[in-house]
Amino acid sequence: MNNIENIDLDHPNSYYADTINDALEFPVLEQSISADVCIVGAGFTGINTAINLAKKGFDVVVIESAKVGWGASGRNGGQLITGFTYNPKLSKGMDDASVQSVWELGAKTADLVRERIQEFKIECDLKSGFIEVALNKVQFQELIERKEDWEKRGYQHQLTLVEQNEIRNYVGSANYVGGLIDSGSGHLHPLNLCLGEARAATNLGVRIFEQSKATSIDFGETVVTKTIQGNIQSKYLVLAGNAYIGTLHKSLRRMIMPANSCIIATEPLSDEAAKEIIPMDMAVCDLNTILDYYRLSPDKRLLFGGRWNYSGAEPKDIKGNLRKRMLNVFPHLNKVKIDYGWGGNVAVSIKRIPQLGKLSDNVFYSQGYSGHGVGPTHTAAEIIASAISKEWDMLDLLSQVKHIQLPGGKWFASPAMAMGMAYYRLRDFLASRL
Repeated sequence: MNNIENIDLDHPNSYYADTINDALEFPVLEQSISADVCIVGAGFTGINTAINLAKKGFDVVVIESAKVGWGASGRNGGQLITGFTYNPKLSKGMDDASVQSVWELGAKTADLVRERIQEFKIECDLKSGFIEVALNKVQFQELIERKEDWEKRGYQHQLTLVEQNEIRNYVGSANYVGGLIDSGSGHLHPLNLCLGEARAATNLGVRIFEQSKATSIDFGETVVTKTIQGNIQSKYLVLAGNAYIGTLHKSLRRMIMPANSCIIATEPLSDEAAKEIIPMDMAVCDLNTILDYYRLSPDKRLLFGGRWNYSGAEPKDIKGNLRKRMLNVFPHLNKVKIDYGWGGNVAVSIKRIPQLGKLSDNVFYSQGYSGHGVGPTHTAAEIIASAISKEWDMLDLLSQVKHIQLPGGKWFASPAMAMGMAYYRLRDFLASRL
């Protein structure tokens, strides 16, 4: 994370922050040090890149403006969803084999997270099962086509279409006309995952510094990354600040738009009430552009989230606004107390595929997971680490996707995205009328 001004540098008040398993503390960087690799940002991308490089014998330093997992990695919906948010039609320059290779990367994202959890025995409430639900016939047809496409391409997990007469067996709401179950996806406690991975990284020799904001970069054969009180000289630099890259690198900032997403957590529900709303304890997400997503916690709270805006601004009344959306899905929860409400930014790219590449021969970046990052961040970390160790050329393949830089940074991006979202809201509404 970078360029965070006048904000609380501790984890935001949330259900996740109140249920941390391992409250780690790391020092502030207050001196000049050297390393093979410096990584800016201690979220999923940064920490897992560090783990992968440490395993290859690299000396790695990670710096973080706030706390490990402070950003989207520690406050997201906890939905471990397979795949990139990716449309092959956007990559007209790729041949069929390249498109298939990119799809296969996305198809293994959730598997990679499960492998990491098992490898380091991380306690993070991992559960299998995810259902994407359709609000209308147009969306249900999209799910049918996706199932056919993924099976044709060789997806290794079971995909099951759920018709309208069966959907209440999986989601206790009258809003949906069907869904698609992905047995390869699931849900987890994201902050405990990120902290568990940070513990694993330090055990591998990675040095992590918190509250050590990167202020500037001097490019060259040796990269110098300056912080408020120190600096790191390194052979390689990885920028993994994502939605919070700020002004550290303006061209990267112009490639993404910070979108605010918020979550509420109810009081613990009775066993009966929990089973009524999500009988199979799956993660749930709808197909709208301004979407709802939700799941149950181990103590049977409903964690209900939604994309709020594309300006990056946090709404004033998270609990009140999301409670209305929750009641639209589950009206019978009108007397349930809301114990937590929190929000944060995710980085959205116009093409909705993660942005991976190089700014120079020894400076790498990964960002723009578009609200779909728990799994893809781990894949990106593997790709970046393998590019640095010169073992894998997948970074070159993903670099073929040309990403647009928005002129004027956030001052242009926010109104442009607002106009775009108005269009997609209209499209969602018209589809619901068919």
